[in-house]
Amino acid sequence: MVATVLSLRDARAVGGTWFAVALALYWLTGARGPIWADPSKLTLYAIKGYFPSLNPGDHAGWSVLGWAWLHVVDGDPVVTLHRLSAVCGALVVALAAMLVLARGGDRARAHTAAALLLVALPLWWASAVAETYAPALAATLGAALVLGKTPRGWRWWVGGALWGLAVAIHAMSVFLIAPLAWEAARTRAWRLLPGFVVGSAPVWLAVAGGPPDPLTGFAASGASTWRWHWEAFLALARAPRGAVILTALLLYALGLAGVVALWRGRRGPHGSVAWAWSLGGLSLLLLTYAPYRLHLMVAFLLVGVLVALPVQLPAWARLGHVVLQTLLYLAVPAVLTITGRQDLGVRELPDRNNAFYFLSPVRSVRSGTPAASRTVMSLPRESTVAHWRSALDPGAESYLAGLSDCAPERAVVLADFNPGALLRLAQVAHGWRPDLEIRPVAVDVALGAADPVEALAAEVRGALATRPAVLADGWEPYYRTRELAARFALQPCGSGVRVEPLRPGSDLSP
Repeated sequence: MVATVLSLRDARAVGGTWFAVALALYWLTGARGPIWADPSKLTLYAIKGYFPSLNPGDHAGWSVLGWAWLHVVDGDPVVTLHRLSAVCGALVVALAAMLVLARGGDRARAHTAAALLLVALPLWWASAVAETYAPALAATLGAALVLGKTPRGWRWWVGGALWGLAVAIHAMSVFLIAPLAWEAARTRAWRLLPGFVVGSAPVWLAVAGGPPDPLTGFAASGASTWRWHWEAFLALARAPRGAVILTALLLYALGLAGVVALWRGRRGPHGSVAWAWSLGGLSLLLLTYAPYRLHLMVAFLLVGVLVALPVQLPAWARLGHVVLQTLLYLAVPAVLTITGRQDLGVRELPDRNNAFYFLSPVRSVRSGTPAASRTVMSLPRESTVAHWRSALDPGAESYLAGLSDCAPERAVVLADFNPGALLRLAQVAHGWRPDLEIRPVAVDVALGAADPVEALAAEVRGALATRPAVLADGWEPYYRTRELAARFALQPCGSGVRVEPLRPGSDLSP
């Protein structure tokens, strides 16, 4: 009995310490304003209470959790939901340490798992903005702790409900839940089902119908969206390139100390064979997944590996790892920026430095200067400090200011999802330019047509029939400005491109 009490106290002390450390780190480096794409979409969903939904991309469990959080915590909803991720990320670090202890590991292994996760890029990144990954992982690990080695009574209900909520928040949680449930319950796993049904209600209740998507206005909460997600995000042909990207992301997140610890600990204590099957299946899925999602989705694989294979590092190595990883996340993007490779070959957005955005988790810097996309070499008159501040700034707020300057009163703004979600959230949460009609996925829909340029031109003509029109961005692969310039007069301004009908004798160049 004494040993049990001491063990419980030890676990609480370890977990409480790591929770405080992680919360401080994620809170201080977390976003303080709107962020492009998914964080804006998810924040909008929480504000509007968008659930239930069968659509895996809607993350209905997140909407319920975020909606409830907003009703408990006051303040700017954008910042408040970033803080929710910080709290959940800190819980992931703490719960992972406690779970390692509960599964028979010692304090050194618990501290090592926490230290590696604390500065793992996917978890830190997801804990700095409104995202689904930290809440899903927190619910997954929390349920495993509740169930313990000999689950009974109320623990079945609570554990099942937490796992149901985790799946409702992010479907990939199932790859961690399966081996955890096998180890905790095995043939008695059916006892988890009642709680699981309750926890996953934000998803399955949509069988009777769900509300329209508050971002797009589409009726997208039905089961048919699973096929669209499969076709849009999964492709076997991506596997070779996906293997390279996935390996690089894991190495980048683990760092030298993490790789060495895993190599040395490969023959040490480890979880059941269920972990190998489940994490192997997750790895195969990630190999074929859209690469621009991998920098966050790898969090599930990383947490699974560190729980299934608890490794140990001495205290000096853990401290050195935290410091070195933090410096790495600043040095690598800086080198890429100096050498002119900051775009990373992915979607470019105004005032956003892709290298810092994807490869550094720091989101708390707001420079207010629209210069993030330029390199140090091209800024001889700008101070080095000012430049790096702008490089760390996600650029969302300077983009909003620039587009506001560009868009005439009552204009129609044709956007793709990345800036479109940001624009709609700014209107809903902050009352930004309510006179504008934002069409947040008009460009995405056009790109999916048989003739994308004609489809986009039709959108522009329809808008111009009644109101001024503005393209939310001028990135050529999406907005096809070279081809549209033969049909309309394009005038780049601020963050966007103003579109007007061609006048006789006008210059057709953009």
